[in-house]
Amino acid sequence: MKRFILLNSPIFEEGSNENEEYLPPLGLGYIATYLGKEKIDVEIIDCVKERISKEEVIKFINNSSFHYISANIFTPNYEIVKKIIESITIECEIFIGGQVVKSIFQDILKWNVKNRLNIIIGEGELIIPQLVLRNCEQEPEIIENNKFVYRVNKDSKYYPKDISDIYLNRDYLKEEVIINHYNEKEVSIITSRGCPYDCAFCGGASSLNRDSNLRIRTKESIIQEIKEIVSRYPDVRSIRILDDLFLRNKESIDTVKEIFSNFPELSWRGMAHVGVLKNTFSEIEDLKESRCKELFIGIESGSNKIRKKIRKSGTIKDILEVSSKILEVGIDLKGYFIYGFPEETEEDFKKTFELAEKIKEISLKKSGQFRTSVFQFRPYHGTQLYNEIIKIRGSIPECKTNNSLNSNKEEKGRNQFNFTSGNYSKASDAKLEEYILKTQKLTKE
Repeated sequence: MKRFILLNSPIFEEGSNENEEYLPPLGLGYIATYLGKEKIDVEIIDCVKERISKEEVIKFINNSSFHYISANIFTPNYEIVKKIIESITIECEIFIGGQVVKSIFQDILKWNVKNRLNIIIGEGELIIPQLVLRNCEQEPEIIENNKFVYRVNKDSKYYPKDISDIYLNRDYLKEEVIINHYNEKEVSIITSRGCPYDCAFCGGASSLNRDSNLRIRTKESIIQEIKEIVSRYPDVRSIRILDDLFLRNKESIDTVKEIFSNFPELSWRGMAHVGVLKNTFSEIEDLKESRCKELFIGIESGSNKIRKKIRKSGTIKDILEVSSKILEVGIDLKGYFIYGFPEETEEDFKKTFELAEKIKEISLKKSGQFRTSVFQFRPYHGTQLYNEIIKIRGSIPECKTNNSLNSNKEEKGRNQFNFTSGNYSKASDAKLEEYILKTQKLTKE
């Protein structure tokens, strides 16, 4: 039988035993599911969860007898994945995928690879099994020697048009149950694909993905998936929704109530957008009734100048009002912040910190709790900000671990988030790190 491994590609050069925050590779799980449906022997090797180093991966592959090897790639681990693929000495067929491939496939075509290399732009669960079986009815967009580029967009036969029909076999996700920060067992799900927003720092921005569309799963399919989770893991007490569109309008909030009315033993956590909650302000109490325990909001910056530059919708006033209401009804709030955007000044840093501090002060008077998750800006391939930086500077340094941040006790368990490929702000590295650390520290105060 043909053997296929899906690498959840490493993000570190070196291995480690340090516990990190973790999300299971659901995207690879979908691909494994559809390979398995075709009787292909498939396994996910989770290099992120296991903290497997680059050299360990290379040695593992070259001592194996796998027929097919797939790796996901993103900006921080580009050089690591390139090195792994170029170091494969066994005879096999290789697949490369991931959101960033759309922007870097021309670079991948230059890799020094002796095996057949299939470069998948877009969602891979339907096309990859057919490529393995040599039944693919779609011609490659590009053929260069042993490299083949396939684009799965909304015009492709292999584009998942109705994601309610896309099934996930959780047998392939070996350790998907995590212990969240409430000390509850939790499993993650995805309820939509695509994004209507157009943030200048994000590879999922709508302007970069016009060849795909927004797809929302039906209420029935979500209920069925949660039923399967509860049956598989009876002691799970929380569901985490990983996508941005679970809460997208008033009707979706009504749907959330209906979904979780079927599972009185479960609470849930999920992403939310300030603009949506501003427009459904009176419905936020309903989220509490549906046992929403925590909402995650991408605040990014407290500077109106920077918010405009990064095309982040919602005003500071909206952020404060929505945050206050969330905390007032007893839902916890996690705010994501980014420092170091191009042209950002120390004064902009100060405005972001002051906004985070205001939300923290509000939380001390409300029943909900507030915590922060803080990042240094790094440019992702293909985004508006990446292209602007390339135009001005000509190049962007390789993404590397920020050891200065990782050495701080406030950042324990956050090594996977602390990467740097340069400081593009107008402030010093020291000042940039100072604001990252003191905003992160608000969680513990």
